[in-house]
Amino acid sequence: MVRKYIILFVILVCSIPLKAGKENICHQVLHRMFEKVDMVRTAQYSLHASERVTSKILQAQSFIKLQVSPRKIYFRNGTGIEILYNETTDKANALVNPNSFPYMNLKLDPYRSVMRNNQHHTIFELGFKHIADIIKRAVDNSETNFEKWFVYMGTYQYNNRDCHKIYFEYPHFRYVKYTVEKNETVRTIANKLGVGEYRIMQHNTNISYTDYIKEGRVISVPNMYASKTILYIDKELELPVYVKAFDDKGFYESYEFHDIQINLNFKSNEFDKGFKEYKF
Repeated sequence: MVRKYIILFVILVCSIPLKAGKENICHQVLHRMFEKVDMVRTAQYSLHASERVTSKILQAQSFIKLQVSPRKIYFRNGTGIEILYNETTDKANALVNPNSFPYMNLKLDPYRSVMRNNQHHTIFELGFKHIADIIKRAVDNSETNFEKWFVYMGTYQYNNRDCHKIYFEYPHFRYVKYTVEKNETVRTIANKLGVGEYRIMQHNTNISYTDYIKEGRVISVPNMYASKTILYIDKELELPVYVKAFDDKGFYESYEFHDIQINLNFKSNEFDKGFKEYKF
């Protein structure tokens, strides 16, 4: 009997450093990712996106170039639609080549419904910063619950590269009531709470992405961006290369980054509509 208790005690004692060690690794990996994301000046990559829109899962593949500051973006999807945004030439609008009728370039506000149709995010959320901000808010909110919400799952192969795998689960995910303050829009509320605009739009009627919501109105908002998240962080790049998020209805969205190149020296005219590789 004594031998049995000794063995049990040894197992318990030995398991404590292992758990603490994994928690420490998880902290280190995430904080290094936050630092690395802040060091990205330019990036080029292919993106495979899956998003639940109403009850359907919509998928898209895109090629993206971006410069962080001043903000410049080139986007081309698998159907040939091109989007060009350059805040130094037009801060309010993006240039869109629809590659279909009316077969002419359009100037559109990235925040308004024409460009937001069936999209979880605007073109301004492209890149690594948006993902890092969501994860960082969850880390900040975890406080003493970090080891319960975040789990380091070890090293996994993704795109033939070694990646850290981190699993996040928030057991209290739900929709809560929010009282709108003066001069608030869906976007300002989503940014303040860190929960994303799309689900606020889906769970409330008679609101738009850009118009002010009546002060004092009570709306429904999620209390966390996701109930569960699976995150792969490339060991060499130290950047998020795969993220898959769930909510109360199950799968919500996933983003897969391929062929990543960072801190490139783009040509001076690479974000101009006349650049030779584009079809504007």
